[in-house]
Parts: sequence; C-alpha cells; structure tokens
Amino acid sequence: MGPPSVSKANVKYPIFAATFATNNPAILLVGGGGGAGRSGVPNSICAFDTSSRAPNLEPFARLDLSRDEDSVTSAAAVSTKEGCILYAGVNSGEIERIKGQNSHLRAFQVTYPRKEDKGGIEFLSKTQLLNASSETARKEGYQRLIRLSPPSKESGGKRIGVIASSLQGNENELVTFSAVSTKPTSSDVIQRVPLRGQEINDVDVFLAEDGHYQVAYCLDGSVSIQRFTYDFESKKTGAKLDAPRKRYEVPSPDLSGRKPRPKIRALRWLTANHLLLLVNFPNRSGVELQVLKLYSEEGMGSILLRKKLGSGAKQAVDMDVARLDADPAGAYQCAIAVATQDVSLHVHTIDFNGVSLRGFAQYAVYHNVHDVQMTKAVWSPFTPAKAPTVSSPQFLRLASTSLSGSVSVETFELQTVSSGARRRFVLLSSTKRKLYNAALYAAFAFIIAMLAVMLQSLVDPHGDWTKGIVPASLQKAASGYKAPGVLMEEARGARAVLNGATAPVAKTSQRIGDLLHLGRSDEGDASQKAVIIRHEDETGSSLSTEVHDAADIVKTNSEARKWEELSHEERKRWKDKLVRAGLWAQHEGETILKGIFFSEARALVGHVAEGMMNR
Repeated sequence: MGPPSVSKANVKYPIFAATFATNNPAILLVGGGGGAGRSGVPNSICAFDTSSRAPNLEPFARLDLSRDEDSVTSAAAVSTKEGCILYAGVNSGEIERIKGQNSHLRAFQVTYPRKEDKGGIEFLSKTQLLNASSETARKEGYQRLIRLSPPSKESGGKRIGVIASSLQGNENELVTFSAVSTKPTSSDVIQRVPLRGQEINDVDVFLAEDGHYQVAYCLDGSVSIQRFTYDFESKKTGAKLDAPRKRYEVPSPDLSGRKPRPKIRALRWLTANHLLLLVNFPNRSGVELQVLKLYSEEGMGSILLRKKLGSGAKQAVDMDVARLDADPAGAYQCAIAVATQDVSLHVHTIDFNGVSLRGFAQYAVYHNVHDVQMTKAVWSPFTPAKAPTVSSPQFLRLASTSLSGSVSVETFELQTVSSGARRRFVLLSSTKRKLYNAALYAAFAFIIAMLAVMLQSLVDPHGDWTKGIVPASLQKAASGYKAPGVLMEEARGARAVLNGATAPVAKTSQRIGDLLHLGRSDEGDASQKAVIIRHEDETGSSLSTEVHDAADIVKTNSEARKWEELSHEERKRWKDKLVRAGLWAQHEGETILKGIFFSEARALVGHVAEGMMNR
C-alpha cells in the first residue's frame, strides 16, 4: 500500500464546479467557463474516466455551452442506468434574466464510455426554481450551490436536492426540492427559506434513515439545521415545516465584540449528530477544522474537537468529506480534504466508533498541487465491493481544480481493518501507514527467521545449510538462548550453592529483598546465612552483594558491621548508595536492612572523614 497515484488534466476554461458520479466513482465531471461575452473563453462541461490512473487524462466527452449565457457555477450528479444526470447551475443570458426568465438549473445526460460507445454529454432541459423580483436581483443573482442527499434505498435510490442563490441581496433564498425529474417544477419544491440579505457559504444533506433528512447550511457566523421526513410518492413532508433553527453561532473573540470573528467557510455532516466545520480566521491568520456536536433536536450545539492546519494554511478555499463503509457495529471512517489558498491539499481522517468521534489524524499535506488558486476539492463516493470476500484493492479518489483549468486526481488505496463476512475499509494516516508497514515487514522477517532456526535444529544442527539464510547476528542471539528447562536447572544449582556451599555467591545486582529470600534455607531459618554488601570502588558508586555463612563473615571480614552497628551518618551514607545502586528504595523501610553486613574500603572511609573535617 504505497502513496497515492496522481493523474493530471487541463481544460481551456476556469473550473468552478466538479463532482464524481455516484454509480461510477471513477467518472469525474468538471464545468466552468468565461461567462457571457466575447472573452474567447468557452463555457463548457468535460467528463473524465479516471479508472486507468494514467499520469495524463483526456476527457472522453465535452459539451460547449452558449457563450451568450453564463458559465457553470455548481454541479451534482444523479445515477441512471446508462450513466448519470448532471444537474448544473448555469445562468441564462442577461436579457432573459432581466425579464425574470432565468432558467438557472440545467440537466445534462452523461453516457459512460463502453466498448461500442465512446460516451458523451447531451443537454436535456432547463428550469427555474429560484425567485427574484427586483431588477438587481434578476441581473446579478445566480445559483451558487447545489447539493444532493445520499440515495434512499427504500425509495429506489431517489434523492432530494438543495440549491442556494447568491448576489440577490434581500432576495437570496435556499430551495429544497425533489430531485427525481430532469426538469423540476414548483410542484417538486419541498421548502423555500428566505435568507433576508444573507448568503449561504455551504450546504449539506444527511440521510439519517430512509425518508428522514437533515439539511444544514452555514452563513459566515452561524449554522442552521432543518429536519424533516419526505414521501416521494405523495410529495409531502411528515409535518408542516418550520423555518430552519439556528444551532450554532461563532463566539466573539472579545467581550466588546469589536474584533472580527472567524468565518465558517464550509460544512459537512459526519454523523447524524456531528457536523464538520471549516473555519477561516480573520486577516488570513489561519484555518481550523471544528466538530460541532448537536445534543438535542432544538438546543444549541457546541464545538467538541478542533484541529488547526499547518502554518502555511492562511485561508481555506473548499472542503469535502467522504464517508467510508460501516461495520455491523456502526463504526466507520471519514476522509477529509481541505484546499487552501497556498495551493495545498490537506488530507485528514476522523473515526466514528458507532457512538463518539475520535480525534483528527493527518494523512498528508500536498503542496503546489496547482499553479494558481484552487476552486474545488471533491472526494469520489465510496462503494465497497459487492462480494465481501473480494480481495481486489479498493480505492478512493480526490479531485481538485483551479482557475487555470488544471485538474489533479489523487487515487488512494484503502486498507481493510476488519475480517469476516463484512470487511471495513479505512484510509490510514501517513504515520499509521508507516507503522503498519514496519510491523508487517517485521512480522514476516521474524516468522521466516524462526522457521529457519527451527529447520536448522532439526535437519542442520551444525548450521552448514542455514548459514546463508539466517543473519550472523540472529545466529549469535539464537546460540545464547536457553530453553526454560535449562534455566530451571541452573536456578536449582544456584540454590544448592546457597544452601550448602561455603563459597560466596557471585556478585549480583539483585535487590536486597530478593537476596534475603535466596539466603533462607528451605526450613525458613535465616540465621545460617548472611548478606554482605561491599563498596570498594573509590571512584564509583557500584556495590557488590554476597551471601555467606554467618560465621564466615565474622571470621574473614572483620571490618564488616551489621546495620545496627552503624552510626547515623554511616546509615545515611549507605542508604544513598543503596538507592543509587537500585538495591533498596525508601518505601521498603530500614527494617529490611537489619542483620545485613556492610563493608566499606578504608580509603573511602578516610576520604569521607577528611571531607567532614574540612567543612
């Protein structure tokens, strides 16, 4: 699982709209243009097939629109049997707009390439859903946004759509409609929301369950939400719709309210109760991702998580979220892409465990993705393989576009994190990906090495055959390895020396508590053995510990004295030495030291006495 592959393309017009097809996540549709007039820049829609992951892409279909009308400003796709229907925001010419005849919502049939057909794009219809009465609103207004809900399974994949106007002043509005026709009419309108001079920056639709929808939109300083049910057959909602409720307002950075507030640039649903907000700080001073938690259907929400992007990200341009598949417990991952003004793409992930969200994880930051300012960043919809046992890799695509007409498509290979009848896929962060690969390679190397060692012990005890397979360092390490039975026998032998031999135990770094335990006989009589601790190194603080017969210590170590025989200053000095050597800790108390012999070189004692006299 390596880094993403990159495919590039270029069209001859600035791109303002981009979307992937729902039923074929490799089909990318982009639209834009130079608008009305004789600028020489066309208004056009192009379709790309990105499944080849080739470095350079060419459109399999292109449709040029009238230069007397406006450019493509927004786009979303609805699936069909032969391809998809592309809804696009395209203003009519100025003369028609002033007359109040702005057919801004267009529908195009996109046919995918097949063996017998190269594919194509055909105009289907145009209609008007946004209202504008004043001359200024009619002349300047346009369809800035369009978003479609996820397809509803119970309703046969039907979807609702939401569009929002811009530059219409007091007549700006949000319109929710049934997106089941290539030419929606007023009878398909579910709700109109007047914005009273405000402009929507972004909108998103969440399908909580079949027939239950949640529409969220953001202004510069607030988030509003509308919940409702809708029946496509009767074209009715479950109850009379009230106006959307404001559920969050950006707090003022100071009590006076004079300092400018951060602005919400974009939003996306993560779960039924969590919204991801993209926030630009004032004066291009930074960008932050925030998770808004909704605790009830009517109360105000609060910011639960924050993630500030790197110092190079001064202002964000666009954001998109891809929800990956969920496991039976409802856990899934969301991939996040943010396009910033410094032409960089920031890719993060966030995991939902079925109840709550975990923190953000950075996947990567891609710099200089385009030559000029980016306009869109969109993920392909993720649809896992139909057969749960399919072992072929699964991919997620991220497309970004620019004002110069450049297109960049990053294709990421996903990693499965669950087994069994239903696999779940995730996009691993760069750090986790490295750890995963390192752990995988280490596991394989360890298994191969262990098999080689076992094979050597069975068929090649002298190591003639496996010398070329097992590294010398591993052979050396394996030669020093002792089986548990051997270790137990050696331990029994050491205990026999303690219980019967007169020679001292070899110098050791065991703690005093362990030495006292080893010094006891099987009957628990500690009087036969005694522990002596020596310090004979004049330059260091290392100590040696030995176990003797009590009588031998008195005869052969006349300078050794028991703890009870030491002065207060000597005890203090010895406790410092024991602590530094790791043989004793303060919490063990002095009782454990009683009965132990301590021996210190005469030179050391002399130096200490001399130091005390010179104080």
